[in-house]
Amino acid sequence: MLLLPLLILSIILYIIGKRVSSVLIFFFFLFDGFQLIPEVLFDTHAGISKSFDFAFVYVMVLFIYGVIKYDDYIPINRVSKIIAFYLLFIVISIGISLFIYHISFVDILRTSRTYFLVLSYYVVRRLTREELDKLLRILFFVVLFQCVLFMIQAFTGIAIMTGAESGRTGIITRFYNVPFMAYFFVFYAIFNNPFNGWLKNLTTIIMSITMFLPLHRSLMMAFILCLFIGVYNRISGIKNAKKTLNTLLILFVAVFLLVGKDSGGRTINDISNVLSGEFLDVDEDFEMSEESTFMFRMAHFFERFMDITESKMEIVFGAGYMTEDSNYTFNHFDYQIGLPDEITGNTVQLDTSDIAWSNFIIRYGVIGTFIFLYVLYSITSIFHRNLKTIGLPIFLYMILLFIISFTSDLLYQNRMLIFPFLLYNLLPHNREDKENIVNNSPLFV
Repeated sequence: MLLLPLLILSIILYIIGKRVSSVLIFFFFLFDGFQLIPEVLFDTHAGISKSFDFAFVYVMVLFIYGVIKYDDYIPINRVSKIIAFYLLFIVISIGISLFIYHISFVDILRTSRTYFLVLSYYVVRRLTREELDKLLRILFFVVLFQCVLFMIQAFTGIAIMTGAESGRTGIITRFYNVPFMAYFFVFYAIFNNPFNGWLKNLTTIIMSITMFLPLHRSLMMAFILCLFIGVYNRISGIKNAKKTLNTLLILFVAVFLLVGKDSGGRTINDISNVLSGEFLDVDEDFEMSEESTFMFRMAHFFERFMDITESKMEIVFGAGYMTEDSNYTFNHFDYQIGLPDEITGNTVQLDTSDIAWSNFIIRYGVIGTFIFLYVLYSITSIFHRNLKTIGLPIFLYMILLFIISFTSDLLYQNRMLIFPFLLYNLLPHNREDKENIVNNSPLFV
C-alpha cells in the first residue's frame, strides 16, 4: 500500500506532461524497484502484489488514456504491425486457454498480463528526443549505482540488492541478481557513452566488470562475442584500433582466468553430451540444481517439448496460461525434471529461470515460439539497419539476450523489450539524419 500513491503520481505526471519523471517511475516498477525495494512493500492487499503489477497497471491505464486522447496514438509503422501480430496470437491463445482448456480467467490474467507489456511502446514513444536523452542519462546513473552495489556484493559477500542468491567461488561471491538494465546499458556505455574523458572510461569499466562478476560462463562469453561484433562494426572509425583490440584480448584472458580450466572443460563436455543426445537419458529422480549444466537445461526443455508435440493444439498454442499453483497444473502436468518447489518440495512444472525455451514451448507452443522469434528478429533488424547510431547498443543487447536464453529466462521476459521500444524514436528516419550523426568512439580511446 505504501507505493500505491507513487503509481497514481506517475500516471498524473504523464497526463500533465511531466513524462520524464513519469516514465522514470515506470522503470522503477518495471525492474523490481531498481532491485533495491523489498517485494513485500509492493503488496497493496488489493490484487496488486508485485512490482510488475504496478508497471502493468501503469501501461494499461495510459494506453487507454492515449487511445482516447490522441487521434494518432497508434502510428502505422513497422513496430505497430509487429505488436499487432504478436498480440493477435496472444488474444487467440487466451481464448483457447479459456474455452478449450477451461483454465480460469483469473489464472489466465495472472499469466498473460506480462505479454501485454509490449503496449508500453505507445506510452514511451510520446517522449521527445530531448526527454529521451534526459531519461537515458538518469537511468544511466541509476544503473551505474546498481553496478557499484553489485560489485560490493561480490567482493564482500553481503547481499545488498533484492533477489540475491549466491554461491561462494574463491575470493568472489557469486551473486545472480545482475541489474536488469545493465544488459543494455553496458553496450550503451561502451559505444554511445554520453560522457567523455575519465568519466566515460570509469563508467564503461564499472559496467563491463559487472558482466563478469556473476562468473556466469555463457554471459561472459556472450558479452565478449558481442563486444567483438560491436568493435568490428566501429573499427573503421577508431583512431587507435590496436589499443582497442589489445583491450579485448585482455578481457579474453580475464575470462579464461575467472572461469578456469575445469569450468571450461565442463562447458565443452556439456556441449558434447548434448550433441550426442545423452540429455535424453533421464529418469524420475533427475532434478535441476543451482549448478545445472547445459545438458540438464536441454533435458528440462526436451521433456516439455516432447509433451507439447503430442497435441496438435498445443503445438500451435502451447499448453495454456495456467499458473504454477493452480489445480489445473496439478491435474495436468507431471514433469520430472526441474527445481524443487520451496514450499511443497515437488518439481516446479511450468516457469523456470534456467532456460527461456522451456517457458516458450509451454506458453507459446512450437508455432507460437516461432512467432515470437519473428517478433524478435523484426525488432532487431530495425536497429541492425542503423548500427552507426543508437542502433548498435540495442542490436548487441538483443544478440546477448538470445545467446544467454539457453541459461536464463531473460529473453522470455517482455519487460526486456522496453529498451528497443524506448529508443526507436532516436533512430534517424531519413538519409539526412544519418549523415548528421556523429558517432562516439567505443571502448577506452
